[in-house]
Amino acid sequence: MILVTGATGTVGRHVVRELQMAGHDVRALSRNPEKANFPEGVQAAAGDLMKTDTLPRALDGVDKVFWILPLAADFNFPRIARQHGVRHIVLLSASAVEVGADNAIARIHLQAEQAVRESGAAWTFLRPGAFMTNAFQWAPSIRSDGVVRIPFGDISAPAVDSRDIAAVAAKALSSDGHEGKTYTLTGPESITARDQVRILGDAMGRNLGFETIPSDIARDHMLRHMPVHIVEALFDLNRHAGAFANVLPTVEEVTGRTPLSFKQWAIDHIDSFR
Repeated sequence: MILVTGATGTVGRHVVRELQMAGHDVRALSRNPEKANFPEGVQAAAGDLMKTDTLPRALDGVDKVFWILPLAADFNFPRIARQHGVRHIVLLSASAVEVGADNAIARIHLQAEQAVRESGAAWTFLRPGAFMTNAFQWAPSIRSDGVVRIPFGDISAPAVDSRDIAAVAAKALSSDGHEGKTYTLTGPESITARDQVRILGDAMGRNLGFETIPSDIARDHMLRHMPVHIVEALFDLNRHAGAFANVLPTVEEVTGRTPLSFKQWAIDHIDSFR
């Protein structure tokens, strides 16, 4: 049995579907499973990663887990999972770990990786960079006036589709040879946010505007919605952007298929921007 945490989220829901379509026994963890609408044949389990007393029942009979760290990081889950017989944990980490523990975002993921190692279970770490789904944050401004305004608009990054992350996760969970492996995941091309906006406009059949806003203004805006240490960590990652610009063949090597392009992602999700 494979347990998928974060099973209704950006990546987890695709992991559930990949495993279910391949015929594996899947249990999907959710705080509200009755509202989750999981695919037929998937076991729904009620549980909350931040409430450890809800986990034993969800872990009963499970030998592999896909772990997505909750926003309020709690590093006890790998230990609890191992105590209940889990043999292999596939962790959704982040390529940000490469900048080191001085960065708050990197530090959280490094701590998660360490917790998995210390649990005694076999492990696989997935380290994606930028998600294509980050573009969803532009939808309100695209709908309101057709202009995207962000800082760092001309920094290139090989954003990855969450469906490709899920495909790699499903392979790691369901086939041999992935234990002890770290997979850095990218999309098929390194493009800028400006390029992404142009591609979205092409998919919509309209010209979208793009404006790069000063970093100090962007920081002030972000501080209204995020803790200061996270804002500073995000700006730090952008300063290290060159370290994450390389396109890697990992998705194709693991899954046997070419990773999805941002153009394809835009076509598939364009209704969210109309």
